[in-house]
Amino acid sequence: MRETIVDNLTKRIGFYDDLIEQVGDSTLAAELAVPHSRSLGLHLWCIVGTRESYVKAIAAGEMSGWSSSVEKLEQDELRDKLARSGRDLLDAINAVSDWTPERDKLLAEVAEHEVMHEGQIIRLMCGLEKPLPSSCPWAVCG
Repeated sequence: MRETIVDNLTKRIGFYDDLIEQVGDSTLAAELAVPHSRSLGLHLWCIVGTRESYVKAIAAGEMSGWSSSVEKLEQDELRDKLARSGRDLLDAINAVSDWTPERDKLLAEVAEHEVMHEGQIIRLMCGLEKPLPSSCPWAVCG
């Protein structure tokens, strides 16, 4: 099961890398005119922060807080931080030699977090009438 989760997580990381390549700063700031809408930039800020936090948690075997290194919700910074945090997360997962129930739980949580944001981002991009990369298998707008 762990291998399937990591394979799916790897694909999701690729989707976010593809997504940031095709949007500009105006799309990163856009929101839907509905209550509690969040911009794409804020979603990606949260994804980066969660990856960074779970890199530490998976290595330690327990969660020890949350923070995001993203300072500006701009394409260049988000592109760099998404790529780095995705690599770092996969490296942290691959470095584990003693998988415990707690580490399995952490892996499941970070994977669920990526999926949750993927769904929210699909809805946001469809609502903004913006295209999604072909690497997103669930993306059918229109």
